[in-house]
Amino acid sequence: MGKYLDRRIVKSLAFGIMLFATKQMLAVPAKISGPIVVASGGRAQASIVTGAQTTETYRFAASELARYLQTLSGAEIKIISDTEIGALPRQEALIAVGGPDVNKTTKESAAALGLNFNGLKPEGFVIKTGRLRDRPVAVVAGNDETSSMYAVYELVERLGITFRLTDDIIPKQRDVLEIPPLDLRLEPAMARRGFLVQDGGYENTTMFSYEDYAKLIDQMAKMKCNYMQFWWFSYEPWLKFGYKGEIAGLGDVSTKESGYLTWAFGGFGSRTKDDVTIGKERFKYRRIAPPEMQNVETPDQAFQVAEDLLHKIMQHAKERGINVWLAVELDALPPNLARYCEEVGSLPFHNLAGAFVHPLDLVNREIQVNRLRALLETYPEAEGYFLNVGEMYPELNNEKHREFFEKMRPEFFELRKARFPWVIDIPQDSDPVVDSNIGYFDLFKFLLNQRDAIAPKAKIGLMGIGRGYALPLFDKLLPKDVAFTDMESSGVWTPAGVPMHIFANMGQRERTIEPRVDDDFEMMGMQFSVRQYSVRDNIFTDGLKNGLTGFAGQIDRVRGTETNSLFLTRAAWAPDLGPEEFYRNYTNQVFGPKAAPAMYRAFTALEDNQEYVGYNLYWYLYTMMNCCTSLPEVHMAHRYFTQPDAFDGPTIPDWKGFITTLPDTIVRFQGSIGFLDKALVEMHAAQPDVAPQGEYELRYLINRTQSYRVYIAALVTMREAYGVFDKAFRDRNKVSHDEFVAELTNAMDLFDQASGQVQAATREYAEFMDSPSDLGVLYHLNARAVLGFDLICQTMRNVLNYHTGKPYLKHVPWERLFSPDFNAT
Repeated sequence: MGKYLDRRIVKSLAFGIMLFATKQMLAVPAKISGPIVVASGGRAQASIVTGAQTTETYRFAASELARYLQTLSGAEIKIISDTEIGALPRQEALIAVGGPDVNKTTKESAAALGLNFNGLKPEGFVIKTGRLRDRPVAVVAGNDETSSMYAVYELVERLGITFRLTDDIIPKQRDVLEIPPLDLRLEPAMARRGFLVQDGGYENTTMFSYEDYAKLIDQMAKMKCNYMQFWWFSYEPWLKFGYKGEIAGLGDVSTKESGYLTWAFGGFGSRTKDDVTIGKERFKYRRIAPPEMQNVETPDQAFQVAEDLLHKIMQHAKERGINVWLAVELDALPPNLARYCEEVGSLPFHNLAGAFVHPLDLVNREIQVNRLRALLETYPEAEGYFLNVGEMYPELNNEKHREFFEKMRPEFFELRKARFPWVIDIPQDSDPVVDSNIGYFDLFKFLLNQRDAIAPKAKIGLMGIGRGYALPLFDKLLPKDVAFTDMESSGVWTPAGVPMHIFANMGQRERTIEPRVDDDFEMMGMQFSVRQYSVRDNIFTDGLKNGLTGFAGQIDRVRGTETNSLFLTRAAWAPDLGPEEFYRNYTNQVFGPKAAPAMYRAFTALEDNQEYVGYNLYWYLYTMMNCCTSLPEVHMAHRYFTQPDAFDGPTIPDWKGFITTLPDTIVRFQGSIGFLDKALVEMHAAQPDVAPQGEYELRYLINRTQSYRVYIAALVTMREAYGVFDKAFRDRNKVSHDEFVAELTNAMDLFDQASGQVQAATREYAEFMDSPSDLGVLYHLNARAVLGFDLICQTMRNVLNYHTGKPYLKHVPWERLFSPDFNAT
């Protein structure tokens, strides 16, 4: 009996030990295996595994992985369900896509590899290689569809592909494609990651077709973005609303030729390729507008086309895990509706914003409610809606409303101190700053209450442009479910850096910043602002310390700003990322290890130039091609052209100020050329060593830098011509007529030289066209610079001809840029 019991005990102990050992083998994380061969010699050696009951997004993620693996290897990688694994060759590798709840293979691999999906932040994911039942396996998954898609794109990047907002940089195909040993657990540092699309004003995005938007959204998803803000002005066709049966008007502030999307006045030309003389063949359509708007002839047609387009854009964004917030202006209305209200700006409208109306006006509030109702009913699929306080500060404290503002000023007193880091592009007197925030805040609160009656569950947010100083006060006055977003940059408002503490101590309130991916002070050259984001403004390190939810980078141009947008998306996952690490990684990935050192130095020079020409230190006469006015050089000649008795020399009031700034402006522009020359030296040095995937991009960078350099040189020559021309008239009574004419002739030679230089810059720029953003710049080079400089030359030649006895009344068609019938402020 004792022996029998002993044998049973021994057997039981042995079984227990075996069971324990088996469990330990499953529980203890396996060591990371060696590389997993995906394909060799163009033949697949792996399959992608999805769950048997999968969704469209999981299928899309798997198909994307298969597509990129084929691009890298030449092999067609099969996509199978987890029920089909048994039919595969014994040693074929598995790539499991999707989390353990939807993919049996992922669940089994997680147990075998010691993977833990618990506790992953939303949109976080894991990638781990190892072995499952003697097969190589790679788990590429998160806890939901979007996070699993991000995991796929992260793996693709680890295999050498670089995702940018405009394209993919893809290395050459490999004979043997392997997944290296990986053990990654990645989570976003910021919950909101995306971009603000300003679909109004500047052609770089207003020319986008649906296909262009879809591509932008696809690239955003690849860069692990989940957020888009879509913003328009009141006179654009994205929203149809009205008052007393009268629909918001189109075609006065905006022009039909742009699809009613861009400004009709201000020196921008016809918005057709009729104003294009260089590179005209690059424009497929006559109108500088989306393809969908080429045949639109009436506002009603435009409203319908725009609404259909925006619905499609939002649907595609939803399919890629991107939430869309729509943004409309609070401070202005279309002029035909504003006429019913108390208008507070220039009549009939401001050429950029539309018609400013008083926020306390009762009719304005009725119209604003109509617009809010139309917004919520037309686009119910939007995740939320921002009401934008606006960038400008029209005078609000008039006799009619003075009692209200005097009553409210004590409550807003703290703004008088808070606003002082904001010293550029804002009134220097604190009274209009305080009153502006009082008025528009009161309108916002009114509309927030109206939301409760129209659509109580709709998410309403407050948006500002350079009004971050007011956010701490607004936080005290508004419910926590009102999201904040604000455009801030040391490149515009706060030269010492954005004080990120403005976002602090707001509890659970969502608050995002809108950094400027494309600084609209200069919109011809490429832009490089990584140092500004990470060093001067500390968006990520200080932002996270102060509770920042995320970012929506403002984009006008997606092309030529790729390093800015890429840095923002990467830093949202790695907030300590700095300029040096970013550019060293980027140059190595895109241009290859041999060319990377020279390209790193090139990007450093371009960053130096961006800081050197910074908007924050210099007013608009120093601009090279700003967003929102005619070129200063062209504007001054037009002003002179309209002056009475121009043949007797310039007498317009603003001439002297322009001439006074010439020496400093010329020196600054020449300094910029010096930085560009440094960058070009390094780019040319990199050319012999550049990796195949970076060859085209390097040629593009050289072209854009060189054409920018020539363009700036044209501005220098033009300003030198103005200086000589001005001196000729100032010295006229001190010298002989022949000497006076000789000086005018010297000036004319310089005017002609500048015109030739800007044509050369435009011809060079036109050599590379691979984005609607480039087409937008090419249009502006033609209309504002080539045409503008030609009109300058015609004007000055008439003056010279008068003083040399030649025909001098030749018509100069300034109406091609500036309307002779109406001068919008």
